[in-house]
Amino acid sequence: MTTKVYEALNWASSFLEEHHYEAQIAHILLQHHTGWNRTKLLTELQAQLDTQTIEKFTADVHQAAAGKPVQHITGNETFYGRSYIVNQHVLIPRPETEELVEKILETIPTFFGETEAANLTIVDVGTGSGIIATSLKLEHPQSRVLASDISFEALAVAKKNASELGANLDFFEGDLLQPLIEAGEQASIIVSNPPYIPEGDRDSMKENVKDHEPEGALFAGKDGLTIYRRLIKQLPAVLKTPGMIAFEIGHGQGEDVKKLLSTEYPQAQIEVINDINNKQRIVLAAIRT
Repeated sequence: MTTKVYEALNWASSFLEEHHYEAQIAHILLQHHTGWNRTKLLTELQAQLDTQTIEKFTADVHQAAAGKPVQHITGNETFYGRSYIVNQHVLIPRPETEELVEKILETIPTFFGETEAANLTIVDVGTGSGIIATSLKLEHPQSRVLASDISFEALAVAKKNASELGANLDFFEGDLLQPLIEAGEQASIIVSNPPYIPEGDRDSMKENVKDHEPEGALFAGKDGLTIYRRLIKQLPAVLKTPGMIAFEIGHGQGEDVKKLLSTEYPQAQIEVINDINNKQRIVLAAIRT
């Protein structure tokens, strides 16, 4: 018995929606198994799928409906126009984080000036899959970019991503900025997308996030601010003046993170920036003196 593309998509979309997952996952999985891009898939709706493809596709749809992230099934996710390897050891890239990268790149020339911008050292703390560090290096190649993570497994993923995408990064294994402090490193920009979900939110999260993504990359104490507190205290040991700090935050955390930064840097110009969905997403601090 043969199955046409549109028949496979219709079944998979309905099955996923019945299990409260997005129908779009069906398209991603069928593209993965056929090797087709979205346009090709949509022009081949009447094409017949061979038995092997259907069996693999069906098995993966069942995995997705059971809560396994589609990115863990396909092994990759796109970020800032590039494909990254992802697995259970790293946080799956979110599109909101692209706005953090965009804001940094947009601010560099105006804040540092042309001469200084050509010789920047940037640190990405808690790099995970390396999406922020790799994107910044490839988009601002004249800078030196350092990436740290406490997880050896995460660093292995980040190193592979950087290598495959041609980004020359320096990696440090350790807790937040500690390995850079020990190495005597200094930087003009420190960026981080740390864990910021309060423990109390765990029960309300979907299984495909809380049961499959690394806990250490998601949760940060009772109020979600534990990592910010620790990281901000380390900043003066690494951040040069003038310097810039860029954090991704959870919605509603802007004023709290701004206050934490103001305590350490009273003279800093700090702004809370909303994302495309009008949710608080970025805290940007400019330290001039």
